[in-house]
Amino acid sequence: MKISKRVVLTGLAGAATGLSTTAIAQTMSRSKSEHLGKLDEDEVMRVNPMTGTVQKSNIKISEARHRDAMATGAREIPPTAVIYKHSGKMYMYDYAAAANNQAAINFESQFDDD
Repeated sequence: MKISKRVVLTGLAGAATGLSTTAIAQTMSRSKSEHLGKLDEDEVMRVNPMTGTVQKSNIKISEARHRDAMATGAREIPPTAVIYKHSGKMYMYDYAAAANNQAAINFESQFDDD
C-alpha cells in the first residue's frame, strides 16, 4: 500500500497544529494558585497539621458556638493572611501587616488575584 506525499504532509501538519494548540492552552491555563474549595457562611474548616489535608465540617457553626469561641480567643483572620507548613509546623502570616518587605512580596506573589 503506497502512501502519497500529500497524505503524509497533511497528517504532519495536523499533528503539528494539534500539538501547538495544546501547548498554547497549557501555557494560558497556568496559574500561580488553585482553588481547593470555598468556605461559606457559618462553615468550619481545619488544616490537619500532620497530614496537611484540608477538612470541612458537615456541621455549621451556631451563634452560641461562635460566641464561645470569641470568648476564649478566636479572632478575625485578615484577608491577606496565608497558612503554610514548614518543618512540620503550621504557620499563619499576614503579608499586608508586613508590607514593603521581601517576605511580604514573596508571599503575595504566590497567588492569583481573584
